[in-house]
Parts: sequence; C-alpha cells; structure tokens
Amino acid sequence: MLHRNIWHEYIQRILVVVCLVVVNADVVAAQDKKEKSPKPNVVIIFIDDMGYGDVGFNGATGPRTPNLDRMAAEGMRFDDFYVGCAVCSGSRTSLLTGCHYQRLSMNPVLFPNSDHGLNPNEVTIADMLKESGYKTACVGKWHLGHLPPCLPTYQGFETYYGVPYSNDMWIDPANKLADDILLREELTLDEVKAGHKERNLVPLMRGEAVIEYPADQKTLTKRYTEESIRFITENKDAPFFLYLPHTMVHRPLAVSKNFENRTGELIWDAIEEVDWSVGEILKTLKSLGIDEKTLVLFTSDNGAAVGSSLPLRAKKGSVYDGGIREPTVMRWPGTIPAGKVCREVAGTIDMLPTLAGLCGGKLPEKKIDGKDIKSLLLGEAGAKSPHEHYALMHKEGTVRSGPWKFYPWKEVKGKKASKDSVPSQEPVQLYHVVNDIGERDNVAAQHPGLVRKFQMVFDAHVAEITANRRPKQIMTRPENPSASANLANRKSKASKPLNWGKIKLGDEFQSRRAPKIAGRAFRISATVKGDEISGIVLAQGGELVGHSLYVKDGNCTFSVRLSGSKLHRVKAPLGNGKSKILARLDSKGVLTLQVNDGEAATAEGGLIKKHPAESLSIGHDAQKPVDGDAPSSAFNGDLLNLKLELIGN
Repeated sequence: MLHRNIWHEYIQRILVVVCLVVVNADVVAAQDKKEKSPKPNVVIIFIDDMGYGDVGFNGATGPRTPNLDRMAAEGMRFDDFYVGCAVCSGSRTSLLTGCHYQRLSMNPVLFPNSDHGLNPNEVTIADMLKESGYKTACVGKWHLGHLPPCLPTYQGFETYYGVPYSNDMWIDPANKLADDILLREELTLDEVKAGHKERNLVPLMRGEAVIEYPADQKTLTKRYTEESIRFITENKDAPFFLYLPHTMVHRPLAVSKNFENRTGELIWDAIEEVDWSVGEILKTLKSLGIDEKTLVLFTSDNGAAVGSSLPLRAKKGSVYDGGIREPTVMRWPGTIPAGKVCREVAGTIDMLPTLAGLCGGKLPEKKIDGKDIKSLLLGEAGAKSPHEHYALMHKEGTVRSGPWKFYPWKEVKGKKASKDSVPSQEPVQLYHVVNDIGERDNVAAQHPGLVRKFQMVFDAHVAEITANRRPKQIMTRPENPSASANLANRKSKASKPLNWGKIKLGDEFQSRRAPKIAGRAFRISATVKGDEISGIVLAQGGELVGHSLYVKDGNCTFSVRLSGSKLHRVKAPLGNGKSKILARLDSKGVLTLQVNDGEAATAEGGLIKKHPAESLSIGHDAQKPVDGDAPSSAFNGDLLNLKLELIGN
C-alpha cells in the first residue's frame, strides 16, 4: 500500500512538470509568433481641401462616395480627428513628422519662390519606416519644399511621382528638367528654361526632375492611382508605406474624361473621382491577398475650400472646426473593429508615434508633439484620447479639450457662426462642440474657470513652442545656367519701379514689380470716368493676403485682407461721370476711402504683414479674388490715371 502511494505521488509530480513545460512552450510560442508577426503595410490617403461634409458617411447629399462609405463600414470612423494646420504645408508637416509645424519653423504655405522647406534632419514617417525595413513611396502633392534637399527623396521616400506644391501655382526655373521632358500647350524647351511662369501651370515630377510641364491636371487623380497600384503590386511581398496625397480637390478643379459632367458640379465630380481612387486601392489590396495585412488611413489636409464642411463652422483657413476637423477613416480588416465610430480627440500629428508602435519603428530622439493612439485604433475598451488638451497656434489659435473648444480671441463680424447670428461680445470664445457641433453658442461667460484654465494651457503651449523651435532647411538651387541667369534677371528687374503714367486697363505685373506693401502704409489714387461703372480697378493678392479697389452697385470699395479670414472693407458712394478716388491704409492700419470732395469713410483694419505672391492686376483680378464680394467682371469704365505709392519710410 505504501509503495502504491509513493508511485501515485511520483506520477502526479511528473504530470505537473509536463503541464508546466507545455504551458511555458505555448507562452514562448505565442511570444515568438507575436515577435515574428509580419509588419502591417501602411497606406495614407491624404486629400487636398476636402471638407467634413463632402463624404457620404458624414451626410453628403451632392457627391456620391460609395467606396469611402464602404471603407467606413469596414473600418473605424474618427469623428473628432484634427489636422495641425488649416492650410497646406503646415498640415503636411504635422502629419509626416508628428510635430506642430511652428516647432519646425515651417510656413503654413510654401510657394515656388520660397527658399526653404522641411529640414531633412527631421524624422518623417517614411524615414522611420524605411529604417524598419519598409519600401516607401510618395505619390501626389508634396508641398514641403520643391528643391533639394527638401524633396521627398531626401525625406525617407525611395520614389516620388507627383506635383511638388499646390496646383494653382507655377514652375520654378531652378527645378531640374528631365532629358525626356514632355512639354505641353505648345511650349518650347527654350521658353521653359527662360523662366516661363503662369498660374495653374505646374510641373509633374518623378524623383527630382520635372518630366511633364505643364502637368495635365485632368488626368492627375487617375495617374496617381495607377502609379500607386503599380507600387503596391511590385512590393506586395515586403512591408511597404505608400503616402498618397492627392492634388484634388484643390482648385483649379479637374477630372478625367470618365468623371466629366457626372453630377452637374465640378467639385462633386472631383470628389467622386477621388472616391473611385480609394476604391481602386482597396480592390488592389484584396486581389493581392494583402488586405488583412494593410492599414489604410483616409483623411484631408484641411477643411473644404469649394465643397462642404457642414455641419461644422467655417471652412479652409479657419481654426474653427470646419477648417481643421476632417472626415477620417482607418481600416485594417481583422485588427481594427469594423463599423465603429471613435469620438475621442485624435489627429494626424499622432500617426508617427502610433505607426512606430504598430510597425516596429523607432521614435525620433528630438521632441515630437503627437501621441500614440493605438488603443483608440484597436477599439480597446475604455480607451481615451491621450490629449488632455490639443492646442494649435495656427492663426489666432485654439484649444480642444474633451467636449470643449476654446478660442483666445473675440468673435468678430467676419467670422460669425452664420449670416443671421450676432457676434458675441465676450473677449474669448468657448463652445461645447458635442452638444453644439456648429459652434454657435459661446458659453465663455458661464464657465470662467474653464476659460482661465484653457487660456493658461494655450499660453504655455505658445511659450514652449516658441522657446524650442528647430530650424527649417534652406533649399539649394542646382548649377543650371539658364535658371541662374533667369533668377539674376528677376532680381535686376525687381528694383525697377512701375511707370504709373503708362498703366492701362488689362495690365498685369508680377509680384516682384509691385510696391512692397508688407508692413507698410500706402495709398491708391485713381480717376475713373463713365456711367454705371462696375468692376475691379486694381487688385493684388488672394485668399491669404492682399488688397483690392473696386466698384459695384454704385459704391466704391477698398478691401484689405490681412490673413485668410481677416478681411476689412470701407465703402463710399460713386456717382456717374468723372470721379477722383483716394484709398489709404495708414500706419495704424486704418482704411480710408474718399470719392471727389465727399466725406471720407473709415474702417479699422491693420497692416498687411506679408507681400502678396500674386500679380498686381489693373482693371481685373487675374488670380483668386481678394474680396469675394468683388465683381468678377473686368472694369467697364475709363481709367484716366492710377497710382499706388508707399507712405512714410
């Protein structure tokens, strides 16, 4: 009996050891499987100027977006998803680096005549993933520097195909031209090398060289899609990162033949073609059997310019939600729960640290501002936003915290919630954006404690960023004799003042020829003649900064735009016959307008801090209007004389 008990105990001990070995083996195997699990492919589709209300899953009734709606059903919508800037370059900086663009000393918008771009010493998503073994490609609009060393090929992308900046810009003669460049619209190589420049005619690049000029904008969405599919197909067996920042739906709008006149509205046609592109990308992933291995993010760089940001307040250029809160979907079948909606605050600034965790990447040594939102993306129970406060310095600034949105500035007439609303007299603004998605009811007076708290948060944010800015990169111009000579000619011509005595209707002068009004007081004097006069007398600028003098409905109007949403006007009646007009912006920023000997009208404004990049137009407005209320027609009267001159030193 004793021997039997000993034997029984011995058998039990052996079974325990065996169980422990099996369990430990399972743990090791699971850990080993986790460590050896394939890294997900990453596709970021970044639309230009597409608003919150431009997609079906957010209630759009004009354009049809079946592929995006299906993507939302198969993935997760992020309903409170923000970008880092309400315009192009700042927003792209934030996405790719995980930093506020001000920290990297970047401008909100770069132009072909800008001399700087994103510093290649900064770590981009592409840099991080390339180091982690990924193949990387950028297909589409770059807009972070169009010359070395700021091009995508210096920023972690192995290949680049696309337009280097916004499609309403022009070509820089310093850009390298490919030997087999395709020239369109009857342009010659000599004309291009001599510095041909025209708005809305932009180059198409591959790598670091221009391969087509001007780019056929009607086919860009289609060609970007084809290039993206080719990259995905060629790299289906290795982890890859595709960054697809579409040129559309930025103005000038254009669509391929299959999408022309589908809806009756060009903006809706363009949205539908972008939706088609998304569908083609998803279809390719499925056909290659890598759908469940691929994380796809769809969002926009800022609010709508032409389309809809409803029901949010405002549009592109504004830090109200309509300018920076974007339609966003993330899809990764089998990993991201399908059909869910995340209502926690997150943003493009969070993608670099989040992808570092998901893809085995290494975070930059330098400070970044984004947070890891993996728990939100995976739909973990009780997951919360890592942002107690999401502050932006763009323009006048804002802070989003939980359901609250704070603005450390007074609501003004030009930025009121709707046509029939009356601006609040409170010195700051506070909205509960969950209950008041349109930001109509300023409740700052009811919550003084929150106002004090958010003001301190914003002030601390500005102070920290300002104290820790990092340098942007000066771009180098290649040793191109034609380009260098052209630039030298530009500089010599820039010093020549305009001969106002020879000015006539229809004239247009490049920005460099116009008086340098940045930070300066100036006056415009003109004599016009005619009955029922209407049209632009003089204009320079666009939706960023500028000034305009025009006649409409019997009134003369002088407009000054200080920034995207800061527009100031002063009006005075204009009779028939001959009229002398004097418009003035004084050193204190006050607008004055006087017609003949009538009473001078005045309005508060400010000095224009940046010289407009657009041409100075006489008798018309050649680019985007400075003032949306100005007539689009050319001036129909006689222009007897005109002069714009600076005041003071």
